[in-house]
Amino acid sequence: MSTTSFILAIVVGVIVIVALAFVISRQLKLDNKRKLEMQEAERNILEGRKKRIESIHVLLKVVGSEDLGWMEASIRVKTLLDQLSLDLSEHETIGVFYKVYAETEHIPTHDGWNNLPKDARRKFRMEMMKCEARYQDELEQAKVALLEYPLK
Repeated sequence: MSTTSFILAIVVGVIVIVALAFVISRQLKLDNKRKLEMQEAERNILEGRKKRIESIHVLLKVVGSEDLGWMEASIRVKTLLDQLSLDLSEHETIGVFYKVYAETEHIPTHDGWNNLPKDARRKFRMEMMKCEARYQDELEQAKVALLEYPLK
């Protein structure tokens, strides 16, 4: 092998090594960026979960007052539990929120409610009052049970 061929082989080898070092360095930076993005996403998920749990606790603390009735609280609590991927429908006490939700989910909300004729709204209000009265004691117990339940 001639000296020129030997030097050419060394130069090509160095170029290959530099190129590989660049590719590896770039890949490590991308991996680090992905890792940071994953950590941020996990933090966001945990923060969202924490906010939903706090919302449940706030709802349960004000339910039954003039500001928040049992019907609306039941719907909101059930929805928040769903968002937490918790199915407590079979829970001995807490399951009443799911019952109330199921019995009232056909009632329009927001714009749908506002667009209803007065007679229909009156009919639905009566239905909600009867449902609330039927489950009042169970809802009170469910409130206490859910406040004590380890939502994590």
